[in-house]
Amino acid sequence: MKYIFRLILSSLLSLLLCSCGGGGGGAGCSLAVGALACSGGGSSTITASAAPTVSTSYSLLHSMASSSEGASPQATMIQVGGVFYGTTQSGGLGYGGVYSVNTAGQVTLIHAFTGGTSDGAIPFAGLVLGSDGNLYGTTTNGGLNKNGTVFKVALSSGVASWAGVVYSFGASNSGDGAGPFGGLIQGSDGVFYGTTFQGGANNLGTVYRITLIGGVVAETPIYSFGTLANVDGAYPQSSLIRDSSGVMYGTTSSVGSSSGTAIGGGTVFAINTAGNLTTLHTFAGGTTDGATPYSPLLLGADGFIYGTTTAGNGSGSTANAGVVFRLSTAGAGYKVIYSFNGTTIDGSSPAGNLLQINNVIYGTTQNGGNYGKGTIFSVTTLGVENMVYSFGSNSDGATPYAGLTAGADGYYYGVTSSGGANSSGAIYKFHP
Repeated sequence: MKYIFRLILSSLLSLLLCSCGGGGGGAGCSLAVGALACSGGGSSTITASAAPTVSTSYSLLHSMASSSEGASPQATMIQVGGVFYGTTQSGGLGYGGVYSVNTAGQVTLIHAFTGGTSDGAIPFAGLVLGSDGNLYGTTTNGGLNKNGTVFKVALSSGVASWAGVVYSFGASNSGDGAGPFGGLIQGSDGVFYGTTFQGGANNLGTVYRITLIGGVVAETPIYSFGTLANVDGAYPQSSLIRDSSGVMYGTTSSVGSSSGTAIGGGTVFAINTAGNLTTLHTFAGGTTDGATPYSPLLLGADGFIYGTTTAGNGSGSTANAGVVFRLSTAGAGYKVIYSFNGTTIDGSSPAGNLLQINNVIYGTTQNGGNYGKGTIFSVTTLGVENMVYSFGSNSDGATPYAGLTAGADGYYYGVTSSGGANSSGAIYKFHP
């Protein structure tokens, strides 16, 4: 399963970071479009059978060309002024890149990462638009200490240009974070916040703040995971989201132990800008709950938090194909609202962000579907799920790690990490 591949990749990154001297969408974005109906409280699991694929308008916009454009895009794109911007995990010069694409599918490589100590390498997260009108992102590796970087892409009159690495994460055992899989958000205080997969006081990852606008660049970890052994989580891989009050929410992919190892199925947490963290839910996995969340959370229009896990099952099945869940911002009323079964009529292992379109939540799965290469799905808050599109037919893209972006033209845009005419990934649009 693809989520296992990413766990292996995370482990390889861990080894790479250690050998290199390492430890281990926008402000307030909930990716919501329209209104979402609330399904009420309660704590029981809701299950529903997957429906067959429904008719949808899908178009392949572009097949990535590895050396000239980058390959394996795994991050959700952001649209600014009619143009989409994103990152690729590989291709270019071998370390990934930053690209732009217009609605006609014309791709421009803005920067090809070179790795080493002077540039970043291997970005997994997407970009965020800062209040200064520029784009910012992260790489999991590269930089002065080879533990990852924060970089800047300047936007001026609709023209994007590489502005360089603005911060390199710290050396091993420095207390700084290392290996940020997640991207950045800008807080209500104008400061940017993010997570690192490793590093920190316990080498189980951090939440950090970094000043990028209006002064000297300064980064500080505000929380080190593993501080509360077996309680507060370990190895966060997703970006944060925040509510209107400035409280941020995120997930960890594991639960940390006092011995510095990872156990369990991960957590959902809330944290304020002062670094006060509250664990809202600990995933049990197995046949009763989800496990191993990778994707950013969604703050729905009904005030509930929605998210996905790449593994586990909440319906008593042993499918281990992941779930869609919801809970309140206080952690109450947790429910698995849908459990994937991983068959040819359903997806498996969702890892991308969720997008709210009118009264329905949309997302992607890495696997499953008619061809076993991933799906676009929709789900209501009552757990009624539709497999909207199956990837893997006629070189249309495969294995989408990223979610969808709402375009200004009414279409929804996304990327796949593989497939396409060159087997290097694809960019697509669809309309439900």
